[in-house]
Amino acid sequence: MRKILISAVLGALALGAAGCGKSIDSGYRGVYYNWRTGTDQSNVLSEGFNWLAPWNKIILYDVRSKDRIESLVCLSEDQLQIKTDVSIRYRLAQDKVGKLHVKVGPEFYRMLIQPVLRNTTRDVVSRYSSIEAYRNRGKIQQEIQKAIGPALSKHDYFTVESVMLRKMDFPQVVVQAIERKLAMKQEAEREKFGLEKEKIIAERKIVQATATAKAQAILKAELNETLLRWKGIEATLTLAESANTKIVVVGAGKDGLPLILGGNQ
Repeated sequence: MRKILISAVLGALALGAAGCGKSIDSGYRGVYYNWRTGTDQSNVLSEGFNWLAPWNKIILYDVRSKDRIESLVCLSEDQLQIKTDVSIRYRLAQDKVGKLHVKVGPEFYRMLIQPVLRNTTRDVVSRYSSIEAYRNRGKIQQEIQKAIGPALSKHDYFTVESVMLRKMDFPQVVVQAIERKLAMKQEAEREKFGLEKEKIIAERKIVQATATAKAQAILKAELNETLLRWKGIEATLTLAESANTKIVVVGAGKDGLPLILGGNQ
């Protein structure tokens, strides 16, 4: 009888020990719930082993950064559908998980964050025409993040770290219109470059012609009758020294220049 009693006590202790604790993994915090007093909002349990009576429980919350993506169909200002993927990264406040559990519960993303993210994205995209949205993705992302901050700031359970516009798929008609505009822009730039090149060539020719005209004017001013006669005499002297020159008649040529006779002439 004594052995049976000892075995029963040891068995009860073993069962009690098995239900008297809970281990909390890294990146999680625990909310302690007492069956008699309810949730302890001020006592957030940390990582590791925590003692727990079998009739109480610990609810775990992930306090690491979480990234959630929403796939939406948004209407642009010109009523065209734009398929959009937008993501939000948030982190729970570790010391507020008890309050979060009591006020909202584990479905806090679906109840608090998701509606704001979806509605804000649709609202911002609707302010742009489809072509403007195509050209201003970065600006749209900034506006979404700027609008979400104040909308969620009233909740101190979490912190929004970033909002990213991951993808925007536009109707084919929009893509074709943008491609045509880009092609026209490139053609206009090529024509502009050609006109500028022709203008530079024309200006260069004007400069060259002006320089030539100035040079001719200077040369003409320097070529007077006396200078021409002197150059003729210099040429006559050079020819007179040639072996083929026979007779040089000084002053017999036109304008009084020397006349050279000789050879077969």
